[in-house]
Amino acid sequence: MTAREPITLPLELDRPPKQAEPALRGDSITADRYTSNEYLQRELEQVWRRVWNIGGVSYQMTEPGDYLTTEIGHESVILVRQADGSAKAFLNVCPHRGTRITDAAEGAVERFHCPYHGWQFDWEGTVVAVPDEEDFRESPCGRARLHEVLCCERFGLIWYNLDAKAVPLEEFLGEQITSELDSHRMEAMVRVLDITADAESNWKIITDNFNEAYHVKVLHPELIPYIAADYQDCQFDLFPRGHNRGWFPAFMPSQQYGSEVIGEPLKTMAQAWGVDSDDYQGRETWSDLRISIQKSKRELGAERGFLHYAYRSNYQLTDYVIYNIFPNNVITVGPDGVQLLRPRPHPTQADRCYFDHWWLVNRVDGQTMTPSPAGGPDLPVTDAEHEYVTYGEQTLGTTADQDLSIAKAQQAGLASSGFQGFWMPNQERRVQAFHEHLNDLMASP
Repeated sequence: MTAREPITLPLELDRPPKQAEPALRGDSITADRYTSNEYLQRELEQVWRRVWNIGGVSYQMTEPGDYLTTEIGHESVILVRQADGSAKAFLNVCPHRGTRITDAAEGAVERFHCPYHGWQFDWEGTVVAVPDEEDFRESPCGRARLHEVLCCERFGLIWYNLDAKAVPLEEFLGEQITSELDSHRMEAMVRVLDITADAESNWKIITDNFNEAYHVKVLHPELIPYIAADYQDCQFDLFPRGHNRGWFPAFMPSQQYGSEVIGEPLKTMAQAWGVDSDDYQGRETWSDLRISIQKSKRELGAERGFLHYAYRSNYQLTDYVIYNIFPNNVITVGPDGVQLLRPRPHPTQADRCYFDHWWLVNRVDGQTMTPSPAGGPDLPVTDAEHEYVTYGEQTLGTTADQDLSIAKAQQAGLASSGFQGFWMPNQERRVQAFHEHLNDLMASP
């Protein structure tokens, strides 16, 4: 793995830089993209084979021969650490007669072995041994290979792309998003939550949900006392290639908070940094409270073990920023960690998907437990084992449960003849932009 010089944004930044607003066409958003299995199959070819996907966390593969497997649609991909420290990615298909090489989620090998006829492959995907080699007219050893796909490591994550002609990851993301994600130094974090849920909706319903905050005041009232979710206080930005960003000031209530006096949980959150919220009476003082907490974190962070505060911009000390990386990677960064909220398409059923929920946190000296990002119990600060659940049988955390419950309800409505198309306010323009970029990919050869 090649080390990069850490990026630090200007410390005095109070919000992300505003981007120029591109014009939107106003394409209609049809129900078939959520309900049609035929549309799903075209989507798997036209979209999912042309974008950068996240396969895993880099520290899962530290030694040569360490590997992970990941799935997108019909494809299974093997990610494997090479002898020189780089990572390569291969389609999980034996060139002999098409058997998957491995069903393991992760492991370590000297060689990969096909379970059907015993063909062996080195870390570079080359066939190095086969039974009855003398029986072949031309030996496959040294000639036959696993199908390699593009692979890249960035932000402590391993990315892959099935399109051999794809632009590099940094170009795909753009300079602004790349630098901002780099500034959080995710490579130093540990993943403390790793859950996949079998969800009852199309993947785009969940993506749409994370492309807007209009629903927060109704669906997530527990966030209102400490996160400003009103569009007047927030900032939404559109980027090329279908990406977008939402900035949400925190440590200050939303406008519809029903009191002039700060209550819980913000009162305790402020007190933890030596700030008395009772000194901030009235809505006009709420932004001052946020700034006071930023100053306190700047002054006290290092002595309390929050060493990462030294390279955080002011807004990164308190606020939440959601990066929606087209088509489905929702990366939410906060003061002390990063969430990945990611719906992946079901390979055959348009009304189902797989929903991944990761939570990566900064390591803090003496801290052995960390709060859950979504209303669940505190989590140990250790690498989490992967859990696979069926939605409804186990909680994913309060916020994620709420999002998936409404996704199921929306899926049912979109299948109805009563669906009349979307009627959206300007604050939902990220949804519109997402679908317009999706339309472009679906229409292009």
